[in-house]
Amino acid sequence: MVALLDAVDAAQRNGADADARFPWDAHILKSRDHKAYVPFVISLEAVADSLKTGALYVRAVSRRAAAAIEQKSEVRAWLRGAQPTARVAEGISVPPGEMPVGGPAISSSRGITQAAAESSTLLELQRRRAERDKAEAERAERLLETRDPSLFPFEEYYFFDAKSWRAGALHFVARAIALPAGDYDLYVAVADRGHLKDRSPVVFERLITVPDFWNDELRLSSLMLTRDFHVLPAPLARKAQSEQPYTFGVADATPNLTQTFSTNDVLTIVYQICNYGSPDADVTADYRFFRVDGERRLFNATRPQTLNGEDLPVADPWETQGFAVQRVPLASFPAGRYELEVSVRDRATRATAKAVAAFTVKDRGN
Repeated sequence: MVALLDAVDAAQRNGADADARFPWDAHILKSRDHKAYVPFVISLEAVADSLKTGALYVRAVSRRAAAAIEQKSEVRAWLRGAQPTARVAEGISVPPGEMPVGGPAISSSRGITQAAAESSTLLELQRRRAERDKAEAERAERLLETRDPSLFPFEEYYFFDAKSWRAGALHFVARAIALPAGDYDLYVAVADRGHLKDRSPVVFERLITVPDFWNDELRLSSLMLTRDFHVLPAPLARKAQSEQPYTFGVADATPNLTQTFSTNDVLTIVYQICNYGSPDADVTADYRFFRVDGERRLFNATRPQTLNGEDLPVADPWETQGFAVQRVPLASFPAGRYELEVSVRDRATRATAKAVAAFTVKDRGN
């Protein structure tokens, strides 16, 4: 832990050099209690053969607070014994009440995933009413109210080992953090616990901006692009959920870290539509693809996707968010670099929101 803390302190002072061996990505989604749900995933393919046990440390530094106050590490104070009481872990998962019932799968009323998602809906509704979720929400609220403003907005550490990687699957580590609206420097450090003497921790750095999702302005979350989107037989247990933060309800939507797809892939786009109108949801989503190798130019577009009350959760002032899913075969896409622009129009509020994501298409033989 000291090695990880020292490595992130150095990166905070001097910056962190990007390491192409470890692609990583983070996404920002709306959650409840005026905090965003920020899952991230890091590829460890480069060290998968040698890494047996690892340690992960995450720190978010508020850019706004940095100008007025020196932010400090609760973890370091705890390690030094300066904190007399036991430290409360800040790990975040997705309790049933955090996301729409069934996750993104339930929003696909015109796709084959709907039936599987609906089969778990009653279970999810029961879980939402469970007393332990109420107690967890009350605990989180108390922590928020009593948190020292001089501490980093989010800070946590985790341990993991190679046993958690499924045979034949990609080797990665993923977690999620919670942040209110604002600008942050996000630092993630990974250390190989078996090689602390001969390998320094790898530190990742990224500026992230959490929008103010908690008003009446129509917004879209980050666009998650994946080729591997499937429905689970049942929601994950709490510990498994914290280790697989891109699983929402019964839908698993782990993004493609390299943002590179083949012409024989089906691109699946998963995202949230936030703050759409009520009482009857009625939004239209347009998906436009632009070639960006050279002058940016329109390549093609899908037919508009209409989403209504059968696809999206009932609007709830300040807390409304619903997942949308679209699938686009890439067989007709020539190899090259593209940008996807998603534009959502809300009939009730007459508002429009947009989001953009870049990706690359390669020939299936490459």
